[in-house]
Amino acid sequence: MSDSRIKHIHVVVDGARNELGDTERERIEQRLRQAAKMEAVGRLAGGVAHDFNNILAGIFAYGEMLVEETPRGSPLRRYAQNVVTAASRGRDLVQQILTYSRSQCSKRVSVDIAGIVAETLELVRASLPADIRLEMRAPAEALLVDGDVTQLHEVVMNLCSNAIHAMSGGGTLHVTLETTDRSTEQALSHGPLGPGRYVQLIVEDSGCGMHEETLARIFEPFFTTKEVGRGTGLGLALVHGMIADAGGAIDVQSTAGEGSTFTIYLPRSELAAAALEVPTPLTRGNGERVLLVDDETSVLAATAEMLSRLGYKPLSFSDSRAALAAFKASPKRFDIVLAADTMPGISGTRLASLVHRHRSNVPIVLMSAYSGPMLRQQARAAGANEMLTKPLQSREMASALARILHPTA
Repeated sequence: MSDSRIKHIHVVVDGARNELGDTERERIEQRLRQAAKMEAVGRLAGGVAHDFNNILAGIFAYGEMLVEETPRGSPLRRYAQNVVTAASRGRDLVQQILTYSRSQCSKRVSVDIAGIVAETLELVRASLPADIRLEMRAPAEALLVDGDVTQLHEVVMNLCSNAIHAMSGGGTLHVTLETTDRSTEQALSHGPLGPGRYVQLIVEDSGCGMHEETLARIFEPFFTTKEVGRGTGLGLALVHGMIADAGGAIDVQSTAGEGSTFTIYLPRSELAAAALEVPTPLTRGNGERVLLVDDETSVLAATAEMLSRLGYKPLSFSDSRAALAAFKASPKRFDIVLAADTMPGISGTRLASLVHRHRSNVPIVLMSAYSGPMLRQQARAAGANEMLTKPLQSREMASALARILHPTA
């Protein structure tokens, strides 16, 4: 929020001081401060989406190659698959931060929370300090809830990470799943719980615990008790927003020096769990020539390797002007153009318009860290066939190229 806007807001608030009571004035000022914080989150998220997803692009590409090259049944294959899974969660988390900063709701489906917790805890164990023991208890049957898989994963990961941080001297982290039915409304530490059938996710640590003052503020954005450089203050704020989005509630019990217990209530689903997609063989190319453009050299190399392994012949450029010159010199040389949208010199959207001046029917795919509605509209106006969200996995790349180059296949 700009200084001029903040000054204007203060003038408005000061002008109302004589007409509002202290409590009402403080409430308005708190909302204005919160709005300024969320605007800052939105700007930060946009930068994070671009830079972090470029880093993840290489992890995705080379991680998938390791999976393909490692024999089935080998522990190394499982390690490589975990790398790809973690990278996928990282990409989805960036999108969740963008969604959170824009106050949008996610799409909920019926999912088995037990499977999500088990998958998350496998990642937690990989970096668990030697002096902390992790114990999980859950019923054998599936526990279905309505929620977003990525959000639920981040809820578990955030709660476990905070619990581990609270046990700097070692201890035990208990994660429990169980069901409960409530016939009447119940008051929790951070809001009411209505009657209904719930799955309880309980994350309990034997760490340092919290004082009442801290407990009252733990879900505030940017509030953190961690030392500088160790926390952003967004983790639990995201958890609170995600649980509210899923129609759930949170209860937190903690005593200084005696640990903390976070109990998440998620409404049980009456529907069948969402069907898992059965992996199908990748649709491969047949030597089609791809003009590939990306100013990030590491992303360029990884994407070119991915395209080659999918059966295409990429010609790579890290300079959009040089790519345009190559296309102008021989417009029929390429079967498709694949370009990053955010680049110095000539952006991907501008490049699409210029390319079509020399050959109007060449297919164009743009890639961006965040492909929101406005950016997609601009891409379509420039003549792009599709806008893909970076970082790309090989299956997404293969599907997009097949749809465009062989629409009737």
